[in-house]
Amino acid sequence: NYSIGNALLALSQCVQRKLTPGPLNTFKGWQELGRYVKKGERALTLCMPVSAKKKINPETKVEEEHVLMYFVYRPNWFVLSQTDGDMPYVLPTPGFEFDTALNKLDIQRLEFDIIDGNVQGFARDRGIAINPVAQLPHKTTFHELAHIVLGHTQQAVMVESDATPRSIREVEAESVALICCEALGLPGIAYCRGYLQFWLRDEKEIPAQSAQRIFCAATAILKAGSETKS
Repeated sequence: NYSIGNALLALSQCVQRKLTPGPLNTFKGWQELGRYVKKGERALTLCMPVSAKKKINPETKVEEEHVLMYFVYRPNWFVLSQTDGDMPYVLPTPGFEFDTALNKLDIQRLEFDIIDGNVQGFARDRGIAINPVAQLPHKTTFHELAHIVLGHTQQAVMVESDATPRSIREVEAESVALICCEALGLPGIAYCRGYLQFWLRDEKEIPAQSAQRIFCAATAILKAGSETKS
């Protein structure tokens, strides 16, 4: 994650150079994530802190050092669209085809254009975007699909009193992801449970109405992705 100032600085450079905004990292940082910077790409410039030690009281010949912190601009960062490598979220899943599910559910893939690389994915209208370096891409994909199937992305146009509270929306979407991962034997169950505990907070159980919606959404997603292409 980066400061607001650096995020805006990176975004402005992406716009000027016609680069798709996305997570930022250094050349070495992308290598550690299994990606590499494309040949000929120029780094983005961000503001970074630098520390230096400066001796004081030279006349007394007493070696005292004072640490100074100042900020400089350095071209050390590359945005996701400047890199290449494997896309984890398009890897095959036994017994399930994400592309088939997207087609059946009328959902599109969007470019992941958020500067904050901590964001794993997002859903917008009838589209989802998954961070190409997401920790659990399959779980995140099910979570974002659930937001759309459950109608959460349509609630932005509703008045506050009619919209489902965010805590319930997140519980519903993550519950769908948990069911889908369980059904397909995919990793991420422990993370799902931790996520649910966070959003449920003091609630002892999921509301009955939400539980019904969760099972319906999970069934719809699993069915859509399990159907054989014609």
